Amino acid sequence: MNRSISLTVTILILGLSTAFIVMPKSDFSQNENRMLQEFPKLTFESFASGDYTEDITLYISDHFPLRDSFVTLKTLFAEKIMGNKLVNGIYICDNDMYIEDYAKPQNTDRIIATFNKFSKNLEGRVVDLMLVPTGIEIYGDRLPRFASPLSQLKTMDEIYSAVDCNNIDSLYDRLILEKEKGRKLYYRLDHHWTTEGAYVGYTAYCKAKGFEPQPESAFDIKTVTEDFKGTVYSKLNDITLKGEEIKVYEQSNDITVLYDGEESNSLYNYDYLEKKDKYSVFLNNIHSLVEITNNKTDSTRTLAIAKDSYANSMIPFLVNHYKKIYVFDTRSYKGAVSDFVKENNIDDVLILYNMNTIDTDTGVNVIY
Repeated sequence: MNRSISLTVTILILGLSTAFIVMPKSDFSQNENRMLQEFPKLTFESFASGDYTEDITLYISDHFPLRDSFVTLKTLFAEKIMGNKLVNGIYICDNDMYIEDYAKPQNTDRIIATFNKFSKNLEGRVVDLMLVPTGIEIYGDRLPRFASPLSQLKTMDEIYSAVDCNNIDSLYDRLILEKEKGRKLYYRLDHHWTTEGAYVGYTAYCKAKGFEPQPESAFDIKTVTEDFKGTVYSKLNDITLKGEEIKVYEQSNDITVLYDGEESNSLYNYDYLEKKDKYSVFLNNIHSLVEITNNKTDSTRTLAIAKDSYANSMIPFLVNHYKKIYVFDTRSYKGAVSDFVKENNIDDVLILYNMNTIDTDTGVNVIY
């Protein structure tokens, strides 16, 4: 019996090893919406530092045969059989709710220094800073009893108190107020805020700038999909979970949009609704530079935004208040945003990042 089990295990290991070697390797995971680890180059420095071994481990993990299926089995076993309430960094909450955990930040001092250098480079221009708490902070009362997550508010306050920016710190209170009204502010199966959450962010920005926000009644609110399964779903890969809806707030604006130079007349790309990455319907996914021109507004004001993807669903609201908006994804934009602002005499500057990914966002380092 033991010999039979050993033989079975040996065959399984050999089969998986062979499959790992011969199966084609993909560069991108559609399910997780991220680039996969490339095979690392061996150097003396990488070997001595341990980076090579770590990268090899990541490479094997990313390209393991039937990886998604194994994640599914792991999740179903942990949640359904063992009763675990924290699986792959996701809290399993009551009322069919799933909340991504918040890791201890490691780079707060560096982020503060970067924001201050950015503000200093802008020679006296006011920089607005909006830090967006995620679902774990707003819906902390829904977490399992054992959960004791770190406070995003503590880190937000630390950043706000140390930067030379105009802090849009009323956002948290507004989100809590809207949550108590029963509004769905964050997706169940994705880390982003919903369009309703983004609208709350828009009203906080308007208050800070002295603008009159457009009421929700001014928009044609449409449900464009009911099958959105985002990054939270990808971490669980629980095939028993049903997707959720995405709403867009449309308006009949006359706009011209340049996505890295490619012209469009829409802030949405509905083709993404047929793909896994449905959130990319907002602002046509990720681009180094998006230029938006409102062709009918009386406003002459201009805005530059350095941001992560949370801003993508808020920007359609902002077009009502500006003649031109320049949107920078600093992870791929090659220039300095501060130089662009000065060279083009931009009126307003907004930095917008969510608290769950700001600590590891590669673009934060280079916004200046």
